Amino acid sequence: MEQSKSTDGIPGPGLPPAESIEDVLARFEADAAVLAALTDPEVLDGWNAPGITRLAEAHSRIRALTARLDGVRYTLLPRIEADGSWRSGGMARAFTTWLRLREGVSASTAGRDMTIARRLATALPGTREGLVAGTLGIDHAKVMTDVAPTSETRQDALAWLIDTRTGDRTTPEAFVQTVAVDFPDPTEDPDGEHTRQLITQVLEDAVTDGTLVTGEGLVLREAGSLNADQFRVVARRFATITDPDTDDTDDDKAAQGEFLDLAKTIDGYHLAGFLTDEHGLLVTTAINAIIGTPAAEDPRTSTQRRAQGLADLARVVLDTNQASPGAAIPPHLNVTVSWTELVAQATRTHEGLCLTCGQATPGRAAGRATGTGAPGTSTGTPGFGADAPDTGTGVAGTMTVSGLLSGGGPVFTETGDRAPRALLRRLACDSAVTRVVFGPDGAVLDVGRAQRTVTGQMRRAVIARDRHCVFPGCDQPPSRCEVHHAITHWAHGGNTSVSNSALLCWYHHQLVDTQGITMHWTGKPLTGTTTGPGGTTTRATSGTTDGTTPGVATGTTVDGTTTGPAVPGALLETGWAFTDARGHRIALPEPIETPPESEVA
Repeated sequence: MEQSKSTDGIPGPGLPPAESIEDVLARFEADAAVLAALTDPEVLDGWNAPGITRLAEAHSRIRALTARLDGVRYTLLPRIEADGSWRSGGMARAFTTWLRLREGVSASTAGRDMTIARRLATALPGTREGLVAGTLGIDHAKVMTDVAPTSETRQDALAWLIDTRTGDRTTPEAFVQTVAVDFPDPTEDPDGEHTRQLITQVLEDAVTDGTLVTGEGLVLREAGSLNADQFRVVARRFATITDPDTDDTDDDKAAQGEFLDLAKTIDGYHLAGFLTDEHGLLVTTAINAIIGTPAAEDPRTSTQRRAQGLADLARVVLDTNQASPGAAIPPHLNVTVSWTELVAQATRTHEGLCLTCGQATPGRAAGRATGTGAPGTSTGTPGFGADAPDTGTGVAGTMTVSGLLSGGGPVFTETGDRAPRALLRRLACDSAVTRVVFGPDGAVLDVGRAQRTVTGQMRRAVIARDRHCVFPGCDQPPSRCEVHHAITHWAHGGNTSVSNSALLCWYHHQLVDTQGITMHWTGKPLTGTTTGPGGTTTRATSGTTDGTTPGVATGTTVDGTTTGPAVPGALLETGWAFTDARGHRIALPEPIETPPESEVA
C-alpha cells in the first residue's frame, strides 16, 4: 500500500518517514560528487564552461543549501547529547570532547556548534525552523544565538506574545478580548467546545497575518530585509531593551579584562592587549587623526602606518606638554543620544537613589512620549504603559518592544555601537554638547553650536583650587581629570559653577557616578602643620574664599608664618567629603604615629 505523503513529498505529522536518513544522505553524497566534477577547474576553464552569471547563482544556491544542512545538523546534536550513549567506551566525559574526537574538528568548533545547537533547541524554535526551511540564512541564525538568549530575562522575552498593533505584551486570553468575535451563548454551547474552537481560530489567524508574534518572531521579521551586520543591530537592541542590566554586567567584565603589555624584545617592543569599545575607539580615533591620508608614494601597509601613528601620538602628547598638570583634556569621542534618554540615563535610580549622585530622586512616570525623530536623536521615548513601574533601569527598561527599530539608543557616533550608560553619566558632567534637530524623514533641520558643560575659565578656577583629583588618596593631575558636578548633579538641576564642581580623575569619576557616592564641601585645609616663631606648632585649619562655598583658599598668617594651600602631590584632605551609598565616610587612611623615644627605648 502506498504511503500517505504531504504535497511536497514529505511525510505528514506523525507518519513514518518514506525513506531512511541514510538513503537521503547517500543521494546527497552522490549528487555532491557530480557537482564537484562540474565545478572542477578544468571544466570551468573549458570551452563550454558556464558563464559568470550562472556561477554566481550556483554559489548563492550552494550557500543556502549548506545553511539548511547546518540547521538539520544543529537539530541532531542536542538529541545525540541527551541520549547519553556517546559516553559508552569511556572515550570522553564531555559531549564536545566526544564530538571533537569523532569528527576531527577543533575544540573551538565543537564548542561553537554545541552552543548554537543548544540555544536553537531551548530558546529559538522559530530561528531553527527558518534555518531548516531555508528562509533564514546561517549568519542571521548565528546572530540570534549570539545575542538574543544571553540571559534568563532575554530568554523569557523571546517567548513573550506581542500584539503588533500596539507593540505591547499580551496573553492569549487578553488578545482574544481585543478581537470582535461572536461567541455563542453558554446555553447554546454548554461544554464550551465551539467557544474553544473560535478562540483557537482567532489566535491562529492572528499568528498567520502577523498580528500576534513572539519576541523572537518580532526580531526575525526584520531578517528578510537586512544583511547579517544590520540584523545584529536589531537583535542587539532587542537584548538591550529587554535586559539592560546584563549589558552593564558585560561592560564591567570588559573593563576588568582590559590590559596592555609593552614588552622589550631583541629588536624592538612587543605590544599586546585588550580595550573596551570606549577606549579602543578613543585610541583608534587618535591614531587615525595622526596618520591622516597616506601619500600616493607611501609604500607602508595600514598596520605599519598605525604603528607609526601610535608613536607619533606619544610624541605629540610629550612635545606639546599635554600630559602636564593644568592641561585640560576633555572627552574627545562622539556619542549620539536623544535628549530624553540622556536625562533618563543620568538620573537612573536604584532603590530610590540616583546612581549618579546618590541622592533621593522623584519617581519618573513611565508613560508614552510622542516625539518623532531619527534613531539616536529622537525627541521622545515610548514606555511600556502609563502604569509601568520604575524598574531602576532607565529609559532602556521602559521602552516598548515596538520601539525596537525606532528607539535607537545611545551609540558611538562613528561606529553605531552601543555606548555604556556609565559613559553617558560622565559626559553629562564634562563634555561639549551639540543640539541636532531631525525631521520625520531623517533630514537635519537645525544644528546648534557646541556648548561646553564646563567653560575654560571655570575649569581653570577648579584646577587652581583642587590641583589634582580630589578623591581621597588620589593625586592624578588635572590633565587626567574631568570636572564633576559634585554637590548636585546636572541631571537634578545642579548648576554648572565652581562651587558645584570638583576635579575627579577618569577612574574615580566613573566610580563616583556608578556607586552612589555623594560629595559635599567641608572646607579646604590650608596646611598640615606650621612651625612659627619660637618653635610653636600650629595645626592645620580649613578655609574657603567666602566661608560657605568651595573656592580657592588664599592662605592665612599664623604666628607670623604664612600658610597656604597644600603643596601639589601632598595627599591631604582636599576640602571635599565623600560618603558611600551606605552612609559611611570615605577618607584617607589614618597616619601611623611615631611612638615617643621613651617607648622606642
